[in-house]
Amino acid sequence: MQKQKKVSYIRKSFAKKSFLSLGLAIGALVLGIIGIVSSVMTAGQAQLNVAAVCFCSLVISFVSLVYGVLSFFEKEKKYILAKIGMGISIALVILWAVLIIIGIKG
Repeated sequence: MQKQKKVSYIRKSFAKKSFLSLGLAIGALVLGIIGIVSSVMTAGQAQLNVAAVCFCSLVISFVSLVYGVLSFFEKEKKYILAKIGMGISIALVILWAVLIIIGIKG
């Protein structure tokens, strides 16, 4: 006799905080791209507002990571959006850390 597989017909919804995590990560990515492009266009002689945009990208990436972690505490939810948001945020934090270290060592 063959053992039957259990099938769940209940669809899991996305974790609510994962939407916020992904949205913040995309916002931080957009700000980071704007900051880097602005810096490249001025040949590295960017004004203070470009540094502020890049710093906001770093801070928003950290906030996105926090919301991504908090979304995993929601039970019986889908976490794929939180994982994507956290992946983007981790990549941005590493990028900004490397750029800051290069700037200090410069």
